[in-house]
Amino acid sequence: MTYDQKREDKFLFNDIAMIFSGDYDRLSLLGEVELSHISLDGKSNSSSDIDINLERLQLSYALSDDQTIQIGRFDSDIGFWNQAPIPILQETTTTPHITNIYPKASTGLLYRQNLNYENSISLTLQHNPDLAHQSNIASIDRHRAFGYRGVYDAFAWSLSGGLYRKEKIEFTYWGVGAEYEWDSVSLQGEIFTQESKSKDDIPYSGYLQSVWHFSDKQAVVMRFEGYDDESIDTQEQIYLWGYVYRPWANMALKAEYIHHTKLPLKRFVYSLSVLF
Repeated sequence: MTYDQKREDKFLFNDIAMIFSGDYDRLSLLGEVELSHISLDGKSNSSSDIDINLERLQLSYALSDDQTIQIGRFDSDIGFWNQAPIPILQETTTTPHITNIYPKASTGLLYRQNLNYENSISLTLQHNPDLAHQSNIASIDRHRAFGYRGVYDAFAWSLSGGLYRKEKIEFTYWGVGAEYEWDSVSLQGEIFTQESKSKDDIPYSGYLQSVWHFSDKQAVVMRFEGYDDESIDTQEQIYLWGYVYRPWANMALKAEYIHHTKLPLKRFVYSLSVLF
């Protein structure tokens, strides 16, 4: 549930989701169905239609202790931010601009190989329409990607790259990320770039975010973003200051102020996330 000062529908149920899972021997199933962007007047995105989205429906098979193959619709194995898709797991309500660079979800095959206990590589192949495609959403029908994730003590890093096609236009992207965790403070950053045949490139988009857990239930978040997006002809810097209160492990109350240096999007955002 979100209150956003700048939206036409200020109060929104961002997601009402049902998640189901099961395991049998080497097989596992994970699914997530959502009602999305429902305003308090019962309309969705200023329309009388309510969107029912199939976020995830993935079947995994463990080839061995170190190898897994996955089929269906799943969260693209890209970077750090995309690996925490459930809002309650994120420290902010809003997402950084880099999530516009790559497909957040893929419909196809994913192969993951653990190189050792903490390092892994993954390969994604999609050569079909998106399983959750709707008529009002641009469909991604091609996606080939790789990902690498490594960990050394408290330091982690990632490397991602890929090619996808949307509305018959091809896009390529790549990016790197790093994260370091102390006892009560974490620092995370990512930077990506994107090129396309339409010349609406994103030469760079990146963020640096710090989270200070000053108590067991409370944290302060600061994030700086910068990007150059030729599709909207904008070079932008964004500053975010946020606060998170988690009274219980399955509940998060968040508040943040977002300052844009170019676009008229300065605003306060508040949200409540609950996992039943």
